[in-house]
Amino acid sequence: MKNLFFKVSTAILLLGTVGCQEKLDTVSGEHSTAVYMTKDNQLINISNAVESGETFIEVRLSRLAENSVNISVSAIDFFSEYNKKNGTEYKALPSSEYELYEIGNPSNKSNNGTLSISVKGGDYSSRIGVKVKPLDDSVYPVSTRYAIPLRISSSSAKILSNKDAIISFNRPYKTSVAEIVKGHNFAVELDPEIESTDEFTVQGQFMFLNWNSMQHSWNQSMINFKGGPGSNWWYTRVNPDHFQVKDLDADGEATHVKLDVKLNVWYQVSYVYKANSLKVYVNGELKKTFSRPGLRISKGEGATITVANSTLADSRDFRIREVRLWNRALSEAEIKDKLYLPVNSDSEGLLVYLPIDKKNGFKDLSKHKNIVKFGRHGKNVDVEKMEVKWTENVKFPAEGLVIEP
Repeated sequence: MKNLFFKVSTAILLLGTVGCQEKLDTVSGEHSTAVYMTKDNQLINISNAVESGETFIEVRLSRLAENSVNISVSAIDFFSEYNKKNGTEYKALPSSEYELYEIGNPSNKSNNGTLSISVKGGDYSSRIGVKVKPLDDSVYPVSTRYAIPLRISSSSAKILSNKDAIISFNRPYKTSVAEIVKGHNFAVELDPEIESTDEFTVQGQFMFLNWNSMQHSWNQSMINFKGGPGSNWWYTRVNPDHFQVKDLDADGEATHVKLDVKLNVWYQVSYVYKANSLKVYVNGELKKTFSRPGLRISKGEGATITVANSTLADSRDFRIREVRLWNRALSEAEIKDKLYLPVNSDSEGLLVYLPIDKKNGFKDLSKHKNIVKFGRHGKNVDVEKMEVKWTENVKFPAEGLVIEP
């Protein structure tokens, strides 16, 4: 049976504000006003596979006009340039799979990727609805980042350069996830032939199941990082009221990312390092920036990332998936784009990739010769000694554990 997966997420609108915008894409027009895309974002959650996904974009005038302003918005594939600039992997969804319509005049609609509207005299803006059909994942695989690139293609007024909008999708995805019992952990020793880099991104998606341990509920390890020869090291912890990023002997509130960390909730955490700054993103949102000089991945023996702690005192039961290491600082757009879906193992800059599902276990799918090791109660063990439980048919995106048959 074909699975129908769909979900419209955020309208990611490009470029800056009009107040500072002086560059015009056209030099003439019938009006003294100009037209542009706003920066409004919309998120539509689709609960099941028989509903369509819907959101809207807004085109706006820089000042009121006495007469109507005619505007056309079209699906124009500008993803080649955009992907190169932003590190994303968007692919244009065919116009046959969605409908554009004027929200103020629903009978004005289009299925060919172009919609013409009018902003009436005395009005500032007009909204365009975007309705996406259910997407068959056998035709549009969930691993491909389909999106709709929309552009103000013509207007009777001047067009400002912030004329583009991207409608991207959070498409429901089912997989299996690992539950690791406290007192167990794993580590990835990097291929010594990996080239040195002064920027990187470490990612993992966690669900904490309890705060119980033999001694305390605090200082429970998440991801530790050792960059190899010539690099400082750092490690991260989770506590009920914050995440922590420690570096050498640093401690205290200055190392905290204040957050009410709830049990049985998914947290995708990305640590992005560049130019001595370590940024912490939680579920795609920037939470804090730390100054952490001297971090790098160095070519040669010794570079390692470690997930969790194998001692009972500093560990807890947790679920884990999608552990990744990149040799570059991912942008916020890239982090959100890769929030919960699997990534292509051939993606540019991907040094370590552990999906951690029942099919692949703890296998590293990257092209590098990394070595995955395992710990139990403070000792190195074979993977067979790891206490791991697999939960199948887990649906994403979801705040908690959602299982669908």
